[in-house]
Amino acid sequence: REGRNIRAFEQATGTEIEIDETNDIRISSFDSIRREIARRALEQLIRDSRIQPSRIEEIVDQTKKNFENVLLEEGKKIANEAGIYNLPLELLRLIGRYRFRTSYGQNLAYHQLEQVKIAVQIASEVHADIDIVRLASLLCDVGKIISEEEGNHIELGVSVAKKFGLDEKVISAIAEHHEDKPFSAIESVVV
Repeated sequence: REGRNIRAFEQATGTEIEIDETNDIRISSFDSIRREIARRALEQLIRDSRIQPSRIEEIVDQTKKNFENVLLEEGKKIANEAGIYNLPLELLRLIGRYRFRTSYGQNLAYHQLEQVKIAVQIASEVHADIDIVRLASLLCDVGKIISEEEGNHIELGVSVAKKFGLDEKVISAIAEHHEDKPFSAIESVVV
């Protein structure tokens, strides 16, 4: 009634709702995580059919809380597919954000997994440390999913790697993967 529910939904999710002439609903936001939370909350509200401002807030809050588990599960899937195990849960949640981010029109999860496969193959052919290459390839673009901090994706990625105490060769490969710094090891060249 008079857009009350739409305004409540937009405020709760930090997104904008667009409804076209065919009544298709489009959720708009530059933040892909907000968009995904809004999509999931909207689907639940439609199934529930009790759409009113207080129920909207309740469902959106519940969806936000549950989304941490979604990110963790996605991160585990991506890491497992890359052949990387035993990463800290917080790092897995960051990796899970890849699933909801694109870079140059490609889903970041698919991009990173393709990169890992290619890099591991090259590493095996040039006798580089495959484990270092595997982890650095998966994490070299982790800075792209960090929106809360200032800096380019390389600086942010290095910061994440240091925060989790990763091997210096992994940190160097992340720092050098765009050739902004001279390569310090064969693993950096491969990544």
